[in-house]
Amino acid sequence: MSSGGEPPTSQSFTPFWIAGPGSPSTPVVGNPVANPVPPTDLASLGGAGVASSVPSAMSQDITTMANAPSESPTIVKTQPPDPPSLEATQVQTVQVQAVQVQRAQVQATQVQVTQVQGGQVVQGSGGTTEVRVVEGTNPPACSSGAPAQFFHTTVEPEATEVQETLEKKKIKVQRRRLSPSHREMIIDLVFNEKKTSREVARYMGLPQSTVMSVVQVFKKEHRIHKKTATGRKRRLTTAQEFQLFEMSQERDNISVDEIRTRFLQLFPEFGHISKTTIYRTLERGKKGLIGMDPPPERYLEPIERFWGLKKKIKPKKVGGGSDQATNHSVLEPSVSIMEETGPIETNSQEKDIISRQRRSLSIAEREMIISLFFNENRTIREVADFMHLAKSTVSSVVQVFKKEHRIQRKTSTGRKKKLSDEHEQMIMDILSQKEDITIEETRNRFLSLNPEVPNISKSTIYRIMENCQSKLRARSDMEVFVGAFVHSTDDSPMVVLPGMVMGVLNTKIEFMESLEELDHLKAEYGFTDSNIHYMTPGQFMMPGMIDTHIHASQFPNNGVAMDLPLLEWLQTYTFPTEANFSDTLFAREVYSKVVERLLRNGTTTAAYFGTIHLEGSKILADVVHDKGQRALIGKVNMMRNCPEYYREMSVQDSIRDTEEFIRYVRGIQSPLVQPIVTPRFAPTCPEDQLASLGQLASKYGCHIQSHLGETQPECNWVKELFPWAKSYTDVYDSMRLLSEKSVMAHCIWLGDEEIYTLRERGVGISHCPNSNIAIRSGLCDVRRLLNHGLKVGLGTDCSGGYSSSILDAIRQSLQVSNVLALDRDQDYQRISYKEAFRMATLGGAKVLNMEDRIGNFEIDKEFDALLIDVTAPGSAVDVFSKDAIDDKIQKFLYTGDDRNIARVYVAGHRILDLHNRNLH
Repeated sequence: MSSGGEPPTSQSFTPFWIAGPGSPSTPVVGNPVANPVPPTDLASLGGAGVASSVPSAMSQDITTMANAPSESPTIVKTQPPDPPSLEATQVQTVQVQAVQVQRAQVQATQVQVTQVQGGQVVQGSGGTTEVRVVEGTNPPACSSGAPAQFFHTTVEPEATEVQETLEKKKIKVQRRRLSPSHREMIIDLVFNEKKTSREVARYMGLPQSTVMSVVQVFKKEHRIHKKTATGRKRRLTTAQEFQLFEMSQERDNISVDEIRTRFLQLFPEFGHISKTTIYRTLERGKKGLIGMDPPPERYLEPIERFWGLKKKIKPKKVGGGSDQATNHSVLEPSVSIMEETGPIETNSQEKDIISRQRRSLSIAEREMIISLFFNENRTIREVADFMHLAKSTVSSVVQVFKKEHRIQRKTSTGRKKKLSDEHEQMIMDILSQKEDITIEETRNRFLSLNPEVPNISKSTIYRIMENCQSKLRARSDMEVFVGAFVHSTDDSPMVVLPGMVMGVLNTKIEFMESLEELDHLKAEYGFTDSNIHYMTPGQFMMPGMIDTHIHASQFPNNGVAMDLPLLEWLQTYTFPTEANFSDTLFAREVYSKVVERLLRNGTTTAAYFGTIHLEGSKILADVVHDKGQRALIGKVNMMRNCPEYYREMSVQDSIRDTEEFIRYVRGIQSPLVQPIVTPRFAPTCPEDQLASLGQLASKYGCHIQSHLGETQPECNWVKELFPWAKSYTDVYDSMRLLSEKSVMAHCIWLGDEEIYTLRERGVGISHCPNSNIAIRSGLCDVRRLLNHGLKVGLGTDCSGGYSSSILDAIRQSLQVSNVLALDRDQDYQRISYKEAFRMATLGGAKVLNMEDRIGNFEIDKEFDALLIDVTAPGSAVDVFSKDAIDDKIQKFLYTGDDRNIARVYVAGHRILDLHNRNLH
């Protein structure tokens, strides 16, 4: 700066964001936007030092250019005049190099700021913009106290510079995607080895942001998230899910946004609900998990409305540039994470695309992509347009799914070449030589020992290491069964699989292959002959049987007191017996025998009715848990039309005890034992009690069980007690007691409208033929229920039914169907023994809303199974040398009993081993 009183004619400096912190050019003034410098201070700043005056002028430039009014004076482009022709009293020049990164272009701009008196000139040449602020007695664009007016023009850099920058950007955007093995390696190091993301990034040679992204996705998929101030993330109740599903069915072209808006109006306490949650709820409804049969092709129709051209960002046209420079479009964003180099100005389209690559996809969004691509055969572009995602993101999810499920294209020489067992063993030997050996060292040693192998990736080595470790773990706890299996599927009521190998690991079915694959399975999973159970020709394995309706408290009356119809039978025999369960010692004695008997009969899962006594019902839950059975357990609710000595005193007491019981059972923390809300039946429960129980079930997401349409006198009685209801079913439906988790026993005397309501709500029906005949309730037409699409399972209904064996329920259901066929036309289809077998296994699982976990021998389902031996000592089944496996199965279903059940497995654990003959 010049000394003395003369103002300087020019001054330049290096900008602070280029010079760096601590340099002489670093500004000392405040935030240029939050603390703008008024125009009256510009003159005084001219005489100040470089470190103070220049940044202030620059801050003024940023502020005023960002807020310049639209009435800007005309900008005149001229050649730069000679300095003496500018009659300036105060001139100050600032050259600023600013880099503005945009998705479509990169432009470098030099700015000159000049203050003059008595005139204005705005000039520019090349990549330089010259901006002059005019000060005088009557400035044309500035009023007193208002910010100074800036006028500017910009000339863009050459098209070749834009092209070079785009090429560099392309290299950065198109980062390679991580393979599943790399992701598994990251998860293992972070969660199992407790390494930090920085350590993992350095070890694997990856950006730390990439490691953090993988960890965050894993946390979301496995619900590993921090608690919020109000607890964990809010979940929809069954009633709210049902409400969402009802909205989606009102018309075909309803959008997700409209459903969300209407839902938030009904439930303002939510504040927000994501589209992902809505889609997941609709998918649950589509699978029948919310109790309704959605119309086909309902949920993917919005795709048609979102089809259109892909949005692309085009750079603005540059003055003097060629057409080639204006025709570039932004590269498709990658799913990789990029670090921002500075502030980015984007329009709405750019912000939309940038936001796509920032967040990780939730597990529901990934499932949606897979469903659209593989099940509905949509293209990647269609899925991307529908879900408002980048094509690269959709493609990445699809590719990962293909790799995980071994869906891959064949190469010219077949599938991808795999390492031999010798090579895998060599890699394991190298890894075992040194404890802290890295993957890179292992690869180099392996390639040096095997020059015929051109290359091997780190992910391959890591996968081999993990597979071998899994094999070592599997050798001790894997059980393998070799022999004949029989189960049901949705397509076939009975599938017989002779000569099969099944592996069970960690409670679940790991594989099911033919016997020819045994040696290959040994090599793959690492088990030996000591893990294998070979079945004899007289043995086969079937899924565990499911009792969907049984009164555990009536077990002492089994085989007695069968001389009265239902309503008289309840008052005379049943209620007095159940009243005894206020004695906890008696309750434990009876409940222990009940659970033991059902397990011996092959019942691996049961839906129990207890009594109104809270402590006695808790004992039932404890006994079931101790003995390892899978069960739903209910404390009975009733407070009218029953003896004074055996009823609940008030609705408040009933709800309080039931809620305490639910919390107690949940506190056991067993995946096998769950509570179920149990109003006995409508005649014993007033309206307010039924409504409160419906709310309680919705609050805790519990199952519900009761009786419906068992006898004609009962149905007539309900009409008298609830005159406002259209039907017996309408009583429960009005109280929100019907859902996909509801189980209604009997359902003999129902009209078509009631059946339609049950189907729409997804209610499961427990068919109890033994008790229906024993106490003369009626004959249930199961074929009618199945033809209407209802879920039907079997129940013993002890002690209305005299037997606690589901085998007897199978036989009685066949007899009832045969009797009904006598009064039907020739087209009537009787229930076959195969269909009865499915009702006892997979059908019961569907009734209890557990078909995703149990019911058959599908991979990844829990291993609930029975080992059947038709040649057991003392067996009532007569087997001959020419009997095929199908004959042996049929003979067991008709003439077998508990003596033929050699072993009982629940969730992969051997609960009972009645005899060990011919099994090793």
